Amino acid sequence: MEHQLSAYYDITHGLGLAILTPRWMEYVLDETTVSKFYQFGTNVFEIDKNLPQMEVAKKAIEMLSDFLFNQWGLSRTLSEIKIDDTNFKIMAQKACRGDVIQGFKPLHAEDIEKIFEMCR
Repeated sequence: MEHQLSAYYDITHGLGLAILTPRWMEYVLDETTVSKFYQFGTNVFEIDKNLPQMEVAKKAIEMLSDFLFNQWGLSRTLSEIKIDDTNFKIMAQKACRGDVIQGFKPLHAEDIEKIFEMCR
């Protein structure tokens, strides 16, 4: 997904990842993926392991966002860096090469486009 952003627009890979990652995490978070985000929260941010998994996962995403956007001061949206939705559909199709991106959850072009929209 990010490779399409930096291919179409003049942004660094790191900034594109920073903007996309928390939204991707929110998008794929559900009962089937919660354990991965629970591990992330407890291992990276040392969130209390005794809290419910979904609570830890959501808090981990919030903490990551705070770190990237408040502590580091990175731009938090694509709009802030002058990127609109003009190319979202074609970027999403190219990102999954017309099929699907495998990962925690399979992502089709429609999913990727929704994630780009979440980043606006």
